[in-house]
Amino acid sequence: MKAHDILNNPFLNKGTAFTNEERQELGLVGLLPPYVQTLEEQAAQTYHHYQRKQSNLEKRLFLMEIFNTNRTLFYHLFGQHIVEMMPLVYDPVIAQSIEQYSELFVNPQNAVYLSSDNQADIADILTRAADGRKIRLIVATDAEGNTVPALAESWEHKDQKIWTFHLREAKWSNGDPITADDVVYSLRRLTDPATAAPYGTYLADAKVENAEAIATGNGKPETLGVKALDAKTVQITLTAPVPYFPDMLTLSATYPVNRKAIEQYGDKWTLPGHYISSGAYLLKDWAVNSHVELERNPGYYDNERTAIERITFLPISDATAELNRYKAGEIDITYGIPVDEYKQIKRTLADQLKNSDTLCSWYYEPNHDKAPFNNPKVRRALSLALDREILAYKVQAKGEQPAYQLTPTNTQGMKNNMPDWHDWAQEHRAKEAEKLLREAGYNEEKPLKFELLYPTSPAAKRIATATAALWRQAVGFIQVEPINQEFKTFQDTRNSGNFQIAYAGWCADYNEPSAFLNMLKSNNGNNTFRYRSHSYDKLLNETLSADATAAKRAELYRQAEAELDKDSALIPLFYSVRLQLVKPGVSGFSTKDPLANWQVKDWTFKQK
Repeated sequence: MKAHDILNNPFLNKGTAFTNEERQELGLVGLLPPYVQTLEEQAAQTYHHYQRKQSNLEKRLFLMEIFNTNRTLFYHLFGQHIVEMMPLVYDPVIAQSIEQYSELFVNPQNAVYLSSDNQADIADILTRAADGRKIRLIVATDAEGNTVPALAESWEHKDQKIWTFHLREAKWSNGDPITADDVVYSLRRLTDPATAAPYGTYLADAKVENAEAIATGNGKPETLGVKALDAKTVQITLTAPVPYFPDMLTLSATYPVNRKAIEQYGDKWTLPGHYISSGAYLLKDWAVNSHVELERNPGYYDNERTAIERITFLPISDATAELNRYKAGEIDITYGIPVDEYKQIKRTLADQLKNSDTLCSWYYEPNHDKAPFNNPKVRRALSLALDREILAYKVQAKGEQPAYQLTPTNTQGMKNNMPDWHDWAQEHRAKEAEKLLREAGYNEEKPLKFELLYPTSPAAKRIATATAALWRQAVGFIQVEPINQEFKTFQDTRNSGNFQIAYAGWCADYNEPSAFLNMLKSNNGNNTFRYRSHSYDKLLNETLSADATAAKRAELYRQAEAELDKDSALIPLFYSVRLQLVKPGVSGFSTKDPLANWQVKDWTFKQK
């Protein structure tokens, strides 16, 4: 039986649960995503997606798709949630088709999956995938939110350490050509401490040669492992293999900036009339706390495919005010929606409500240099005492999932780590929390008192208030004082280390576990926790060894999460979803990119 016949037969298809040995034996290598999951992991992931569906009809259709493509997974999942799912799926037709296979099932998308860890097999994979037909889709890891050519139209690497990028013919908005020298200048500037860039250590995390020394003031920017081979070719040298390096260059901080504008205007180079763009839009107008207005860049290399002439972004801090302006027709796309209005919006604007998974994690960051959070027993106790299920399902209640590790469970290449206490009842967790706090010297006569810092916003206030109540409910002698600060002040306070514990979140810069885990390395500029662990740093460094396959990296990431849990480095809260309202006239707006990037140049807009 051919590989495609196996995948197209729901009685034989096991999806990503096929082992590597089975894939080789059955000719499935390259026809499935490169990672191997247990059936339990498949079921957990599938149930997570099932819970995201907004209506019973959507849930039924989703379950039927699983039923029609992978009976092994369907029966396993159904057996785990039989009471919940039986009313959705059972009818005489389904009962009959269970007994007698129906040819009317949904075929897989006939995609081919290529992995940089199995380059020797690529030729065989493509030959097998073609099977006498045209390949409809080539997928490296995930069909959505992929890294695609932009300014660099192609690239290649040597041992995943020396990367060569070939730039297309493109111009700055002032008419000058964009050259390899522009890229070199921009990456050097990013790493230079004099720039004081928030992402100044980013290229160090990417293992670019000399980036760490430069970022820490021990090297000169011109020694950065980036050079122009000619006007249109950039070579970047790394100190270790980084198979996902091109993904890291999708972060806007790595985009080229115009040297001429910076040298001419200094700190004012980003103002309207000064800013020189390489993208699809020009900065037309910018009024602080009012609006940012962009207009189409006629010199953009792909201008012919850009449809929208002008777009305006409004900094609206109040979600209710944003909703009102949307209803009034002043806004076509919202950034979010008010939690209190969610149920009503689902009833009245369901066709305009967009729900998408994200790679965003929310947590409390305890300052490891400040009492009482320099005591690991206190950190552990507060993590155990907090009922995450209530925060996610009751306080947020828009599809968020409780978090038991920093990295979202849907991150590409992640082998999740669920701590032992994950399976404890909340009552058991609270008792253990109280025991730890008493061991740390706190009790009814000496309560645990601290300030919880959060940024000024209704959502953050709601979470902080609920958290304080939940902690007090779990252990009576926990006394929390929520303190709010305007966002910029809040950020300055965190960066200076002048806080005890703070509400924070992190959204991935690229779809890979290191996008989260690198943040807590001892020398990372975003490590406002002051967390330091040699063993943790060592694990992350090992992910970049020459023999680190995708499977090995996944296991190392799991171990890193286990290390964070052992040290109670932070208190994970929940993983967020993105809920937005989009007017029916907007086309091309994607909800499928977990990085939630807005590709305005790909949108179209139908005028009323």
